[in-house]
Amino acid sequence: MNLDELVHSISNDDSDERIKLVHWVEDWKNSDKTVIDLLSLIEKWHGNVWFSNQEDQNKFYDNWVKFKQEAIDNIGGMTMNERLYWFGLFDIFDSCEDDVAKLIIYKKLLANP
Repeated sequence: MNLDELVHSISNDDSDERIKLVHWVEDWKNSDKTVIDLLSLIEKWHGNVWFSNQEDQNKFYDNWVKFKQEAIDNIGGMTMNERLYWFGLFDIFDSCEDDVAKLIIYKKLLANP
């Protein structure tokens, strides 16, 4: 489950909360903030949101922990393509018009060009 799939795993019963998280994640994707900032962002969001039921809350939390372990905690051993996949950044990376824009994404994903 990559970042986009994680966000969209939130139940339709909590679509308002999902929309908020989609907005935060899209802002992160288009900024120069790193994966470490994303970690803080999602944990802050999750700590301040109330799902419609405990089962949905637990499901999202389980998905978040799995994503965090697989994508964030293991980012150092990934190729750049794996990082782009996990964080849903292929399209943004491919649309970069210059090396400076690509360097921002490398930095965002804690990678060296």
